[in-house]
Amino acid sequence: MKVSVVALTFVTAFGGLGGTLVAGPFETDIMPILKGKCAKCHLDGEAKGDLALDAGEISKVIGPSKLIRPGDPDNSDLMQHVLLPEDDEDHMPPKGKGQPLSDGEKAKLKDWIMAGAVLGDEAPTAMTPEAPKSGLAAAPVEEDWTNNAGKTIRAVLVRVDGVNAVLKIKGNEVPYPVANLDSASQERVKAFAAKPQ
Repeated sequence: MKVSVVALTFVTAFGGLGGTLVAGPFETDIMPILKGKCAKCHLDGEAKGDLALDAGEISKVIGPSKLIRPGDPDNSDLMQHVLLPEDDEDHMPPKGKGQPLSDGEKAKLKDWIMAGAVLGDEAPTAMTPEAPKSGLAAAPVEEDWTNNAGKTIRAVLVRVDGVNAVLKIKGNEVPYPVANLDSASQERVKAFAAKPQ
């Protein structure tokens, strides 16, 4: 996949999303990682620690304050356990239960969580109970948007898709996690999403 220069500039200027801009599909990018690294304990009917990652079960651990927090990989327990040093007793997968994830697999997992931890064709799961609902607002809004690191960029808010604010810069639409915006920008996104269609 070729990433546009404008989208790459947006990520560099506004704060990295980490790795690629768009996460790969769950079935083709994420499920193979889970099958290859987590199967002994958490797939095919196995649910060690009451955690099952089978396609029909994983949705139960996705959501605010759950194992997988859409739009927030740094605070997702799954990501934290995968990133622990291999000699840490909480590292996943544990010694003897599978090979650690490669850097590329960790990046895919992080990107998938950042993009909303979407399963199949469903809409991303909301990061917080107050997160904006998906949908188009009456009219796009051009404003200054500030992220949690204090970086500001001028962009047009086109729509809100699940946990992502879709910002348009120089003709290109770039999804950005609402949770990564500062509180004032989040409030404006929420107000935008609440407008009548």
